Amino acid sequence: MLVAFVLVLLIVFGIFAPVLSWLFQIQPSASAVRTFAPILLFVCGLSFYFGGMAAAFKAPDRHRLHGTLVAPAAFVISPAVNLLVGKTPFPGVDSVGAALLVAAFLAASVAAAYFGARRGQALQAHNDRVLRSIRSRKSRA
Repeated sequence: MLVAFVLVLLIVFGIFAPVLSWLFQIQPSASAVRTFAPILLFVCGLSFYFGGMAAAFKAPDRHRLHGTLVAPAAFVISPAVNLLVGKTPFPGVDSVGAALLVAAFLAASVAAAYFGARRGQALQAHNDRVLRSIRSRKSRA
């Protein structure tokens, strides 16, 4: 989950922020949501793909479940922090369009985390096979 969060911050607010501002000649605001939402949706999916892959790779068992739960865990943590601070669970989500956008981000995040988890599980299985073959060669020698 931390990998996904760091990637989103780096890409959206670090690497792409000057490029997006220059390319579209607009500053991020409520009216710019239609322009930036597809790009942010892609970045969100990409980051949760890698977050799910890392979680699945590092999980002791149930690799796919651990990787897939990265997105719902992030979705639950954010409203919990908002409630602890004394705000509403989803500040700024006051219209149907905003709620649909939140649902789209959640769906894209869960789907990307699932596909990343599948990849992480495959990488972990491959590494286990390679390590077993190396150990068996060493024991025979």
